[in-house]
Order: sequence, then C-alpha cells, then structure tokens
Amino acid sequence: MDQMRTTARRRMKVVVAVAVIGVSALATTTASAQQPNQQTAISEPAPQNAAAQAINTTVDANSQLRWGPYLSSRKAGVTGAKSSFYVECYKRGSDYNDGKHHTDIWYRGVVTDESTSHTYRNVYSWGGNVNTPHDPPAGLGRC
Repeated sequence: MDQMRTTARRRMKVVVAVAVIGVSALATTTASAQQPNQQTAISEPAPQNAAAQAINTTVDANSQLRWGPYLSSRKAGVTGAKSSFYVECYKRGSDYNDGKHHTDIWYRGVVTDESTSHTYRNVYSWGGNVNTPHDPPAGLGRC
C-alpha cells in the first residue's frame, strides 16, 4: 500500500512539474506576442498559403494566342479586336521585342475575342500585347 502511495505521489509531482513548465512557456509566448521583435517582424516572409490574384484586363487586337509561352508554341488563334483577358498567371518564355515593348513575360488565362465572341481557354499571350501596368503586375502568381 505504501508503494502505491509513493508511486501516486511521484506521478502527481510529474504532472505538476509538466503543468508548471507549460504555464511558464505560455507566459513567455504571450509576453513575446505582446512585444514583438521588430527585426523578426520585418524579415518574416509572406505566408506561403497567400493566394495569388488573377486580374481582368484586355489584350490588343491582332494578338496571337498560343498554347505555350514560346514563339514556337502552336497558335490557338488571333484576336480580331481589343479583347477581354482574364489573366490567371504569368510565366517566363520567349523573349520578344516588337519595337515598343521588350519582355519575356507571357500571360495565361481566358481570352474572349470581342470581334467573334469566341472564348479561348488556357491560352498564352505575350506580355507586350497585354494591358498591364507592369510585367508582371504585383500580386499575380506564376504558372
């Protein structure tokens, strides 16, 4: 019987010690959360699960739409007029210079040709033909 009491007391001491350690760790975590280290806050990367933003824009008339981000990729079609373009992502591909723009950025998404109402899905357009403020625009994810 004494041995059972001794064993029970030891177990109780272990439980109390673990509880004290847990409370101490919680207090330390809470204190550091209240006074964050500014250097750590600045150097932390953005969360990996942050969703990239798709954008609605337009693509120029007579733009060649391709099945890949390369000049050698098979053509999907050519826009007959300035057309709406739901851009899902961008990818680096063939570098091209048309005299006005020089970039290797290609955008993938859904183009609705305004002249024919035909919709092209999962097609690429060279960045110089896509109306964006920058190549690529901030917040747009890679393909």
